[in-house]
Amino acid sequence: MVAISGGKDSVVVSYVLSKLKEKFNLQIEYFFIRLGIPTFTEKSEEIATRVTESINYPLTIYDLKKEEGFTIMDVKYKPCSYCGMIRRYILNKYAFENDFDYVVLGHNLDDEVFFIFNNMFNKNITQLQRTGPLTQTIKEKKLVGRIKPLYFLTEEEILLYAKLKNLPHIGCACPNSLESTQKKFKKDIKFSRDQKLNIVYSILEMKKYLPEEKVELKFCEKCGYPTTSDTCKFCRTKEKILSTL
Repeated sequence: MVAISGGKDSVVVSYVLSKLKEKFNLQIEYFFIRLGIPTFTEKSEEIATRVTESINYPLTIYDLKKEEGFTIMDVKYKPCSYCGMIRRYILNKYAFENDFDYVVLGHNLDDEVFFIFNNMFNKNITQLQRTGPLTQTIKEKKLVGRIKPLYFLTEEEILLYAKLKNLPHIGCACPNSLESTQKKFKKDIKFSRDQKLNIVYSILEMKKYLPEEKVELKFCEKCGYPTTSDTCKFCRTKEKILSTL
């Protein structure tokens, strides 16, 4: 299952995988989450539809308001920070329920460098075990693995490829992300391409010596999906949002 948002990264990975379908005998479904962000969501969906139509694939659209009863704009405090969690939950749930082997994401080298430093700054060393271009599927825990084909490519390289192939993509950032920690990090801290690669390669090598992330997973009492508490963060967030509507 390929998550397509309309941004350059997901558009490029969607296009490239469509070209590799026969070589690797891939069965692909493209998946778009309608988040309900005024104007931005509409533009993103339009691009996702154009891209999937051009490569002759159907697009599954998951309407957050229709399926869950709220939109991202109903999150009143730091919607950007909740958006990632909500999208991860929906992608995993849909992929598991529809028996996909993996979810494909458009995360790039710049995203991974931020992930590494953000966890180091917050002393979440064991979280670094989660970095890498591939995580495995664990069906008994209802966790679908993730593949990041653009893991070793910078944003600049991906944008150049999109332009060379004349691939449509949304050219502006989500309005909710303008003050996000990741946006500020990428703006204020500059690394060369080689430095970014060295950071990632170093962490991937260090993973061999890092302690394994020891997390006792339970199944959420409300939805049945994995969590570290009795009720997962998605269900707690959803309940809180719906109580204010």
